[in-house]
Amino acid sequence: MRDIVPEDDEEEEEEDDDIVGEETTMMKQMDRHGDGYMTPNYVTVIPVEYPRSDSSPLSEQEICVYLLSKLCLCVEVENTYQATAQEVMQLIAQDDTEMQFPAQLVDAFALWMTSPLLELQLKPQHRLYVIRERWAEYLKKYTYATKHQLDSDEPVLTLQRNVFFDKNEERKITDTKMLKMLYSEAKGNVLDGRYPCEIDDCMFLAAIQARLELGPYDALRHTPEFFKSRIREFLPEHACRSHWFLLGLGAKNGPERRLAERFREMSSSNLKEQRLLRKYLEFCWALPYYGSAFFSGQIERPVTGIAALMNHYDLPVLVGINREGIHVLDPSQPVVLMSLQYRHLSWDYACPTQPQNPNCLPCLFLQFQQPGQNEISMVQIFSKQAVLMDTLISTIVEELKKRPSWSEDDIDGVATTTAHSEEDAQVPLTAKKIRDEQGLSVKMRKLSIAKFSSRGEYINSRGSLAFRNEAEQPR
Repeated sequence: MRDIVPEDDEEEEEEDDDIVGEETTMMKQMDRHGDGYMTPNYVTVIPVEYPRSDSSPLSEQEICVYLLSKLCLCVEVENTYQATAQEVMQLIAQDDTEMQFPAQLVDAFALWMTSPLLELQLKPQHRLYVIRERWAEYLKKYTYATKHQLDSDEPVLTLQRNVFFDKNEERKITDTKMLKMLYSEAKGNVLDGRYPCEIDDCMFLAAIQARLELGPYDALRHTPEFFKSRIREFLPEHACRSHWFLLGLGAKNGPERRLAERFREMSSSNLKEQRLLRKYLEFCWALPYYGSAFFSGQIERPVTGIAALMNHYDLPVLVGINREGIHVLDPSQPVVLMSLQYRHLSWDYACPTQPQNPNCLPCLFLQFQQPGQNEISMVQIFSKQAVLMDTLISTIVEELKKRPSWSEDDIDGVATTTAHSEEDAQVPLTAKKIRDEQGLSVKMRKLSIAKFSSRGEYINSRGSLAFRNEAEQPR
């Protein structure tokens, strides 16, 4: 197993630039000064519902880049077949006629190629045309796409948060356009359940969203009935369920009524747009999985007794990876199963022992110590995207190793910050719970876990993951 505490003298293998498995999530620093590689260019901004049904550019010399804030940037280039991610990023950053982004854009954001099936952050040298042409190959390698999906999946080029961007640097952003982009991305992750939140927290965020997108509260217009038909625009699915519905009290205590009340309370503070954007982001910054790249995977469920003789299915999970650590989520709830900082874990990647067997998957091993226990725990995550996870973790870890210390305030998001107004930023209940549980949810009982002694001797496991003590054990 690899961990980040000891310095390793071994040089990591040079990555192959032609293989997306090794290339996608290892974003290198962009040169913000440009190299005079193109003649004057123009960026055209088009309001658009994202994703647009017709994703074609306005001309053969334009590349469409979508913002999650429902804008499309049509970037004019000299050669669409040779244009790289870095060139397009710098054209967007240097344009002074439309968006007029600050120079910080190239650090905070990156180009992604995304579809409902796969999301890849691109490296600066990637040629966008080549990535698009090979998209079906990547789907075969990293997803379970059907033949119909392989033929019909249409990725789009998006400008999203750079997974390697320091959250403490993000807090310094004051440009309203960039704050809107960060807000739109965070909002999407909240509504999709990728940023799990308690119900009260969801209502708090929904009230800010309503104030930003609907304007001041209007008692005649913004009634519970108004929100009832569009509730999923403001709340994630799990927060839309009324616990009192079966008792006939849904109308009185339903989510649409609670949202209308929280919206009314939020409007009374009369906050300006930029402060509302920051208020939403300050809340999300406190979530340990904020800014993660997400990967799909599955973990074996523990089974005992007669259930072990029956067919049972693995638990689908989302694995979020950012500069803080690794976060395993159950998207069906959604809840956080594990949220571990890098210095508290070791990891390793394993190739399938039977590559030709479609049921034999690559996997990522996570090894950690549970609070108050001497034993070492290990979880095995199966995923066709395990190599992408391993590459991203390795890149982040190498950067973290260069830090002068491993103190608590040296990790993104843990540093104490002051709010930008007299009122204190609200701390998410979910973040408090994760901190109190030291990153390990009681719902970990859903997972098959192997246990080792402090000397590395195998003790037992809940599931099929087993080791022989005479074999070499993970360090």
